[in-house]
Amino acid sequence: MENLSKIIIIDDNPDFRFIMETFLKRNGYETMTAENGQKGIELIEKEYPDLILLDVMMESIYTGLDVCKKVRTNPGLKDIPIIGISGMADELGVQVEKWGDEDYFNVNEFFDKPVDKEKLLLKIKELLEEGLIKKGKAVRIGGKLYLKK
Repeated sequence: MENLSKIIIIDDNPDFRFIMETFLKRNGYETMTAENGQKGIELIEKEYPDLILLDVMMESIYTGLDVCKKVRTNPGLKDIPIIGISGMADELGVQVEKWGDEDYFNVNEFFDKPVDKEKLLLKIKELLEEGLIKKGKAVRIGGKLYLKK
């Protein structure tokens, strides 16, 4: 699959943003970052990314939960895959499930921090391929993805 898919990373932790941005760029993705939910929403609406990597709990006007709801209720953005990420499970002993509140936090996948980067990379590839198929830009035959011309 041709990379250079556009991924927006929204997280209030500058170290996490840097690590994810560097890792994804090294794996052939175009990345953009936002340090809070409000800037994240503005960036999403401006850039229309192929995928969003979203911290759930940010100390800003818009948390990751708010960003997710805003994206999912916007007809032009609602189909963008979102991967939710949080360090709260470790800190509070609470597990956030992707099958939680579908109205408020409807993500395609969820990862706890620290993120297993290899598993994340596989999930990103899978979600981006699913997106290409849904948009009619690719077809899967015998487990292999073929881009349409």
